Amino acid sequence: MKITICGSMTHEPLMHEWLEKLEAAGYEVEKPSDSAGRVQTDNTDEQTSLKRSYIDAHLRKIDDSDAILVVNETKDGTRNYIGGNTLIEIAYAYAQGLEIFLINPIPDVSYADELRGMYPIVINNDVKNLNNYFAGLPLLMVSSESVIKHRGLSRGLRRAGIRVRLDGAKVDSGVNEQPRSIEETYEGALNRQKNLNNLIKDRTDVEYVATIESGYHTVHKDHNAFGCTVIVIEKRGQERKVGIDLDIEFPKSMTDKIPSVYPDIGVLVQAEYGATSKDPFPYITNHKLTRTKVAENAVYNVAVQL
Repeated sequence: MKITICGSMTHEPLMHEWLEKLEAAGYEVEKPSDSAGRVQTDNTDEQTSLKRSYIDAHLRKIDDSDAILVVNETKDGTRNYIGGNTLIEIAYAYAQGLEIFLINPIPDVSYADELRGMYPIVINNDVKNLNNYFAGLPLLMVSSESVIKHRGLSRGLRRAGIRVRLDGAKVDSGVNEQPRSIEETYEGALNRQKNLNNLIKDRTDVEYVATIESGYHTVHKDHNAFGCTVIVIEKRGQERKVGIDLDIEFPKSMTDKIPSVYPDIGVLVQAEYGATSKDPFPYITNHKLTRTKVAENAVYNVAVQL
């Protein structure tokens, strides 16, 4: 799980303490930039521009998280302070269905009702309470150990109002590493789902089982191949739901090298663009879209049917 820390930059040292606590507990953690609290200039336009850049950067972190943790300590005489910036971040996380954790109770402020209406979870300054919350969620088993797939499932399900904890196991798809049609991608997804179900058939702690399989597909003779994603989600004991999504047209310069040079486009962008993850989408969307976001949207379209 990935958690983004929010709060007044007055409490930056405390934010760093919480970052260390959360990382020690096994979470991936983001926090505001250390320079975000040092916007000092007499130029109003410059200050506004800097402030906007810090807001945008922090909201992007929330866009790639499963939850936020608000460090709401006393500031300027207000106990458990939550200011304007943090209120924006809380509302932003709430709109995405993410959990909102507060280290202290809701402050006595004019917008306390609005804060309560976004159902924050107070952990009373104890990371164990946060751990216990996640441990009590239904378990979703994923047919992959990919962080991108896990986050896409977590965020897509949360947007649909389904909060889960995740575990994964790598299983065989029985198709090419980079499926080259919807039919092959669909076959790979069903194979993974079947193989995972066989693997965990004796486990009683699993409530949901899910697969994401990505490939590409040529839709029209006047265009190169488009990305395609097949989602399979089932709640045990119920009918499974399947979704098939088409997304971005891939450059021919990429697809021509699959599989003759690289097994898939993810490996290509790591080799040729220096990508740290197997995610081609930033490089063909002016860094506006990620593979996680594509997966999240595809998952959401299926999750709303559960």
